[in-house]
Amino acid sequence: MKNLVLMFSIGLILIACKVTEKPEFIGVNSIKIRNISNREFTILANLKFENKNDLGGTLQAKDIHVFIDSIDVAKVETEIFNVPKRKEFELPLIVKIPFDKIYKNSKQSLLESVLNVVTNKKIIISYKGFVDYKLLGFHYSYPLDYKQELTLKES
Repeated sequence: MKNLVLMFSIGLILIACKVTEKPEFIGVNSIKIRNISNREFTILANLKFENKNDLGGTLQAKDIHVFIDSIDVAKVETEIFNVPKRKEFELPLIVKIPFDKIYKNSKQSLLESVLNVVTNKKIIISYKGFVDYKLLGFHYSYPLDYKQELTLKES
């Protein structure tokens, strides 16, 4: 009888808690250019999500391809991130983009690529890949496809 009451109580708690929704992708927040060198530049971005569940779980962005003006320039993954319950959160993303990759793919001169970054040129940056969310045996993998215009200037 005690086991039946215990199982009923656990079942009632699980039914009362919202645990089956994946975190909602809201957008990319605070994209900044850091560490411009003669070989590469680094983009820091925060992928913004909202978790509506009563429990946390983990989140990881996998195989995120970064495109600049439709040129695939980098592939990144994030560390496993502990998701807070019932709140908005940001998943940090650090992308190192070598200038020679832009040069090889766009057929521009390397000097022109460097000058575009230094002279605050506007570019279109896109993130495409998958986000994996895990919680209590549930596993969701959903696509990430986000595009934004960005003015390159070092911060």
